[in-house]
Amino acid sequence: MHHSFQLELNFFSLIDILTASMTFMLGVLFLLSKSENKKANVYLAAMLCCLGCEVLDVLTESIVNENIILLQTSLFTIPFLLLYIHQTMNSAIKLWYVFLFGAGIIQNIIFYLGVDVHEFIYIEYLFNLSILVLILFVIRKHREMVNNFYSDLEYKSLHWIKAIVYVFFTFHVLWILEDIVAIQNDLIPDYFATISSILTFFMVFWIGHNGFSQSETFKQRLFFRNEKEVKIENAEKLKTAQTDYENLCQHIKEQKLFANPKLNLRVLSESVKMNEKEISRLINQQSNQNFYQLINHFRIEEFKILLNSPKASQLTLLGLAEEAGFNSKSTFYKTFKSQEGITPKQYEMLLKKSE
Repeated sequence: MHHSFQLELNFFSLIDILTASMTFMLGVLFLLSKSENKKANVYLAAMLCCLGCEVLDVLTESIVNENIILLQTSLFTIPFLLLYIHQTMNSAIKLWYVFLFGAGIIQNIIFYLGVDVHEFIYIEYLFNLSILVLILFVIRKHREMVNNFYSDLEYKSLHWIKAIVYVFFTFHVLWILEDIVAIQNDLIPDYFATISSILTFFMVFWIGHNGFSQSETFKQRLFFRNEKEVKIENAEKLKTAQTDYENLCQHIKEQKLFANPKLNLRVLSESVKMNEKEISRLINQQSNQNFYQLINHFRIEEFKILLNSPKASQLTLLGLAEEAGFNSKSTFYKTFKSQEGITPKQYEMLLKKSE
């Protein structure tokens, strides 16, 4: 018997088709691109393809009057995002992470056996929300690590991934509300589906925009400071630590190490012949700052000196900032405002008035 497809296309169905097409296209591009984060991009491509399958699954239900069985990937998408983050950090991917995909495998077995277990959807919500919380924790720890290692955080903080996590959180809130509200109102789920379609489209665009710029944040494994170390130090040790810190700062200023935009903890460690862990400990304890904050403090002070020098008439404010070691306009303006309480332009005008 011949079965005909009955298509019911609308504007939002077309958005879903475009979104699904983008996910698979970007997935292929991430696999083929020769970026500095090639290993991690394999996981990002897998995550995008899983997301594309999710969109197609919803799409076939809404526009085709037939049952089209697709691979169920809703429990694979977020675990792949977690693996992408770990690989980007050059962090060891633990063996137990393999078991994160067990739930998705069980989901597909249940689906293909045709067993209707409605309660499984709530297990899916709980599972995905748990992984999202874990991702936020990993990103927070990562932020602490880069703050203690780099003097420039551009393309290193993974801040753009937090936006993706929050979008996934929004999805789950909408879906849970949909399950509750749908019992009382048949129109509400349609509104939620519309919001989900739009958010998914922009999220895929966001991944494409940021994913190609993301490089591997740590080429080598970092030291890991033990936050639970018992800090028992006598007066003599504290005095020695203070002297070591002052010598460290003096070396940075005399050698103008801060003027190197690519300065990181490893470069500084090699320059002062001191191990990374000790330098990080000194900075944290003696200045109540991290490496990023300390180096950018020196850069701001150097910028202020340059602003009073003959170079001020030859270079723009941004040019002077680059001389001081900044390679990002946004970082320079944000750091200056945080340290001085006014913008660089306002500071320059105050200098001219005082002359």
